[in-house]
Amino acid sequence: MRVKITLATKITFVRVLLVVPFMYAALGSNKSLAIAALLIFVIASFTDFLDGKLARAMNEVSTLGKFVDQLADKVLVDAAFLVFLQKGEIGSWFVITVISRDIAVSGLRMMAAANSKVIAANWWGKLKTTSQMTFIIVMLLYEIVPFYGEWINVLLMWITFAFTVWSGIYYFIQNAGVFEE
Repeated sequence: MRVKITLATKITFVRVLLVVPFMYAALGSNKSLAIAALLIFVIASFTDFLDGKLARAMNEVSTLGKFVDQLADKVLVDAAFLVFLQKGEIGSWFVITVISRDIAVSGLRMMAAANSKVIAANWWGKLKTTSQMTFIIVMLLYEIVPFYGEWINVLLMWITFAFTVWSGIYYFIQNAGVFEE
């Protein structure tokens, strides 16, 4: 069986490829690299919106696309949080929570897939991704121009933490039947 790789899925793969230059720039120590990191992350985040919009508009929503899209989101976001952890800007407890949630939900999806069921992203998952990407963008902006109090970063971190934890719990509540099959 041949899998057709749609334009939307190709755009999703671009998001994954942008992770390496993003991390290189974000780990840099000058303002030019910080600006590059922000621009790369914003472009990569925009591809998350664009690939879904294109897939629906062109009627090319696919199982591969759904899988790769969620994987690309996790790789991009987790890479950013690992950069912030390495720079001492967020705690390991936060990063471990985010990555653990991602692994748990991915495991749930794999169990469902083994029973020919696809668990698509839900509203809470989309809100989690949006809050994570917003938090990352604000953190990157703060490195360039610290024009606001650092308390905003802390507030956004806690909001992101809450959406991350709740969306993970909700996936398990919503898909509890996966464990009965």
